[in-house]
Amino acid sequence: DAFEFGAHGNAVDAVAIGAERIELAPGDAVVLAVPPEVAQPLLPDLTAPDTFSAVVTAYFAVEPPAGSPLDTTVVNGVVDAVRSGDGQLAATIHDAARWLDMPHDTLARRIWEDVARVTGANPASLPAWQLAIEPRAGFAAVPSQEMKRPAVRTRWTNLVLAGDWIATGLPATIEGAIRSGQLAADALQTQ
Repeated sequence: DAFEFGAHGNAVDAVAIGAERIELAPGDAVVLAVPPEVAQPLLPDLTAPDTFSAVVTAYFAVEPPAGSPLDTTVVNGVVDAVRSGDGQLAATIHDAARWLDMPHDTLARRIWEDVARVTGANPASLPAWQLAIEPRAGFAAVPSQEMKRPAVRTRWTNLVLAGDWIATGLPATIEGAIRSGQLAADALQTQ
């Protein structure tokens, strides 16, 4: 997959995807909304975050105790947050790399201990559970990685970037990804 740049080097003339080549007509544009490790080989000189952080979310099939708040921030625990929902409790661990090699049943039990402590549930009664493990959930939230976030606009007039890793003023969250899409659309409308 590749971009073909015009003779003057200021615009994308075509996009090659596999064996297919798509020529861009005047007024056409490309929104490149892919992870940074996919974007970098396509764009010469693109600087992007290159250190990532893992997130583990555990879902427990149990009715939240009466009066449980929707969201709870956890201090001095394995988990960072507990969320109450209809028929389930979910707990999230950010920066979770050190937990990725732990057997899943052991990790679920350890997370449940925190959830039980926060919600008042019985810690000995582990409900049915499911883990969602994202080894590269987002770029590491450290200043050196923040400095590598590129702007939405690129040096090519008809190519913009989108994704939670773009410089949006927000962290690598769904809100950051949405804002990047809005900024990309705005950039194309004002060119």
